[in-house]
Amino acid sequence: MENVEKIADDLYVLKFSHREGSFVGITIVLGKKKIGLVDAGFEATPMNYLFPFLKELGRSPDEIDLLVNTHRDRDHVEGSKVIKEKTKANVAIHEYDAEAVEVANIKLKDGQIVELGDRQFEVIHAPGHTPGNICLYQKENKLLITGDTLCGEAIQLIRMDKNIYINSIKKLMQLEVNLLIQSHPHEPFRKAVLIGEETKEGMRASIDYAEKKA
Repeated sequence: MENVEKIADDLYVLKFSHREGSFVGITIVLGKKKIGLVDAGFEATPMNYLFPFLKELGRSPDEIDLLVNTHRDRDHVEGSKVIKEKTKANVAIHEYDAEAVEVANIKLKDGQIVELGDRQFEVIHAPGHTPGNICLYQKENKLLITGDTLCGEAIQLIRMDKNIYINSIKKLMQLEVNLLIQSHPHEPFRKAVLIGEETKEGMRASIDYAEKKA
């Protein structure tokens, strides 16, 4: 698929149109016997994009065992119900955003470990965009999946006190990160995957934009 970015043999970002000039990304983690997902997209996303892509890879949607939603917004969680109905996957979201996803059967907390594919990630609570916004961090590979945590120039997406948002990003800056996957193409890097120094530059830029917010 043209809308897929391969990061590693077991790691892909599936991007689908959100609005003109933008996209929403789903992260797919392929294990030897199971598949993990980060976010589910809109209601039509699993049937129109996700399941066909897995079949292209020779994998089955039945292998999906865990879906982790990074936060409550509809462009990230609406597909959760379809995935739950079509597979045997568990559906997880932070406890503060859990009421937005009726099919969620796992309520996440800061510091919890989740297994996606054959990789283990630490849940990092990073409120600011929403109260239950989270990131997923794999220390071994210096990988951080941020969802909508870094709002970049789109400061209207900071829905809580800006200091809460800024403190969440400062928390992320303490991590050793060499690869960052974000869900939307915000400034200063309008792409899904940031590498090396770009990761910290993206965090610093988001703080700078937020500090100018009234």
